[in-house]
Amino acid sequence: MTRLTKAAVLGATALAAGLVATPAMAQQPDVITVTAQKREQTLQETPVSVAVVTDAAIQQSSIRDAADLQTLVPSLRVAEFAASTNTEFNLRGIGTSSFNPGLEPSVGVFVDGVYRPRSGSAINDLLSIERVEVIRGPQSTLFGRNTPAGVVSFITKEPEFEFGGDAEVTAGSFGQFVAKATVTGPIIEDVLAFRLDATTHTNDGYLDNVAPNAQREQLNDRNRQSYRGQLMWYPSDNTEVRVIADLGVIDENCCAAPFAFYDPIDQGAIIALGGTALPADPHDGQIAVDGNVNTQLDTAGISAQIDHEFDGFTFTSITAYRTYDESQNIDADFSDIDLLGARNIDNEYNSFTQEFRFTSNGGEFIDWMFGGFYYKNELEFNQRLVYGDDTKAFFDLASADQVADLVAAFGLPAGTGGVTLTETLIGLNNQLGVNGVPLVPAGGYLQPGMGVERENYQYDTESWSAFGQFDINFTDRLTLTIGGRYTEEDKEMQTQININDPLSALSFTSLGANLRLPEASLCPSFPDGNSCPFLLTTVLAQQAAADPTLAAQLEGALQASGIPGATLANPFVVYDPTVAAFLANTPFNILTAFSAFQNFGPVDASQYPTSRSDDNFSYNAILSYDVTDTFNIYASYSTGFKPGGFNLSYEAAETGIFEFEEEDASSWEIGAKGSLLDGSLVYAVSYFNQEIEGFQSEAFVGTGFALANAGSIEVSGIEFDFSYAPTDRLFFTLGGTYLIDDKFGEYLYAPCPDSSPLFGPVWDPTDPTFAACNAPRTNDQGQTGTFNDLSGVDRGNPELVASFTGTYTHPINDRLDLILRGEAQHTSEFNLVASLDPRPVANQDAFTLYNASVTLSAADESWAVQFWGRNITEEEYVKGGFPSVGYLGASFNNYPGDPRTYGVTLRARF
Repeated sequence: MTRLTKAAVLGATALAAGLVATPAMAQQPDVITVTAQKREQTLQETPVSVAVVTDAAIQQSSIRDAADLQTLVPSLRVAEFAASTNTEFNLRGIGTSSFNPGLEPSVGVFVDGVYRPRSGSAINDLLSIERVEVIRGPQSTLFGRNTPAGVVSFITKEPEFEFGGDAEVTAGSFGQFVAKATVTGPIIEDVLAFRLDATTHTNDGYLDNVAPNAQREQLNDRNRQSYRGQLMWYPSDNTEVRVIADLGVIDENCCAAPFAFYDPIDQGAIIALGGTALPADPHDGQIAVDGNVNTQLDTAGISAQIDHEFDGFTFTSITAYRTYDESQNIDADFSDIDLLGARNIDNEYNSFTQEFRFTSNGGEFIDWMFGGFYYKNELEFNQRLVYGDDTKAFFDLASADQVADLVAAFGLPAGTGGVTLTETLIGLNNQLGVNGVPLVPAGGYLQPGMGVERENYQYDTESWSAFGQFDINFTDRLTLTIGGRYTEEDKEMQTQININDPLSALSFTSLGANLRLPEASLCPSFPDGNSCPFLLTTVLAQQAAADPTLAAQLEGALQASGIPGATLANPFVVYDPTVAAFLANTPFNILTAFSAFQNFGPVDASQYPTSRSDDNFSYNAILSYDVTDTFNIYASYSTGFKPGGFNLSYEAAETGIFEFEEEDASSWEIGAKGSLLDGSLVYAVSYFNQEIEGFQSEAFVGTGFALANAGSIEVSGIEFDFSYAPTDRLFFTLGGTYLIDDKFGEYLYAPCPDSSPLFGPVWDPTDPTFAACNAPRTNDQGQTGTFNDLSGVDRGNPELVASFTGTYTHPINDRLDLILRGEAQHTSEFNLVASLDPRPVANQDAFTLYNASVTLSAADESWAVQFWGRNITEEEYVKGGFPSVGYLGASFNNYPGDPRTYGVTLRARF
């Protein structure tokens, strides 16, 4: 029977159209043919925007894993943050954070037709890839849930009935070593065949760890292995069975982020505690970290695909079971002081998927396909993050100058910091029996081991869907495709959480209303502290006596309160509990600045939902017309869907968002594809206009992540792909995405850039972009805090991403070819954080990366020697950044881009 893969069976029904990254050996645009409902059709003829990267292109570009694919597919962005497994796939500027396991990807990842629930399960090195299809725009009709931004589909090579194989060894800079091999052949002639694949990839790391107490001398390394075995069985002429088993192992010390900016108060405290404060330069190849930055991941799976041809249609079944076991041990403060203990994460899941599909043979007035899909996932997530030995001392040192006036006013030793001041004032109130003031713990605040002692979430998902699609062929040239999918999904969760952080549990509004000034001469019934004046009112009155402007503002507020006797002229106003309670709820409450010391707010397991359900109907419609044999046009409208879920984080208490709603996408697209110059120039150009309602956004804001449905985002732009072979030896490709518009449609409660209550904002208060950040607001969940309104604001993605390749093949003689290849990948400027932090350190300027290779190859491709270099001009750029974790000031860390690397690769085929 005809060999079928999912992409081949779907063909035009999968709406995959675009250009193919062509092997250098061919020196002409490849014509890739797929079988769509038993009719052959080239990718160039099918009506959607897709990029296809072949195995030969992967070899010529030294592509190792999914992250390297963006060299050849510029609209795709794949980035690692904090850990190897925190990998985010992004298409057209649309993607989802990988830090919260409650969030699922917006870009669906499939390997041989099997859905990978988390992007981290698809990051290992590529093995025997036949091609990678990157399908852009909503794909929920045929690919189902979690594809509102698009699909990345990896298709591997099948077992063959002719014995053969290939092997590859690479040695490169930074101690890189890569070895991979595959062997295939018959077990039973024309009935049963096998394929075995294996790869290992290691390097020493791009960062030198210079901390005196470092646990590892090099960081941001590679250490990953992958193995796969396949069987292809033909029990009859009409039946094909393909069984695949795979295993992946990762044990890497990645991904450390050096400081790109030190707030002086943070830097001073690090040095005072004996830490190493390197120059704030993420590109100098150094970092000082005393803890681990380690991720271990074991993945495994088995799948079986059955294709059986009946009269008039083909039945396909794909059954798969996968496991995922991840452990992270990350020193999140990225310094060599013990500011925070290790962030320990254990994340495990197993998933089962089953798809049935019926596809007509094609060639009729109406060609059809319909099927069903079932998905079950059981996930358990554990996290522990606690204070270190230096936490209290750091906060005291960093805040000492800011609280010096209060320290002096209370007669405390000079240099006393904010945490000790808080302990002292509350402790004295405790001693005097003041009502409404919580007790200071016996060992004080911010003790080592306090914090998130345990988080545990058991999170189960079950989903089913039914789908169908019809191609109505009005003529040989005009086709209308319509399709739809109905999905129902149920989620259940059990939560256990234990946070021990008495300082973060304090309410500084309540303290402002209750704290007394423990001065015996002012307390008529001393030592009864309840007879003492209120601390907040007394301090404000003293400050007002020396500041006429403050005095006028304060007097105006007191008069407006309507409280009898509320005036600074009344000497007894400092004893009035009503006045103290009033002032505690105004911006005059100076104690709220001490919330800078609060990191792990109180939260209870009962606040987390236990179940939710979603249902959705996604659909598409495409009209395509072949104007000539070499020119066609199409217009399409498609929708996509990503279900809602639960916020698997203690940080849910910060915003009150314990549950988020579904994400719905819609996209218009028009495109034209064709060839010119006798087929030597092939092109595809499309315009898209995409909107996502309820976009599931998560932004890091220094003390944690803010998760919310961001109202809507609106993205429109142009995608283009060209390939040109002016001669039989010379071949060029050019591709890219230009965003015409990329903005939040509505985002009323967006996070503000990281700022400290003690030290003020990092933004200009007069900047209209951050106007909403200048005063507290209350969100829809009733939580009051600092929120921005980013409605109508540009999202900060690159306006243009583009790549260019050129390949020249020179035959040395009948047996040898010399292949020269150059690549350029350009990315325009973009913001590093979702809060749109305006500082230069939080923004990446436009940059261009250049790669090159020289290959000496046997004409029959039986062997090759390739000398290659990536980022050969050593461009300095960053992949991402974030407000420094656990610090008081506005320090900032960056994830540096890969430096210049080079090496040699030997390949052999038999």
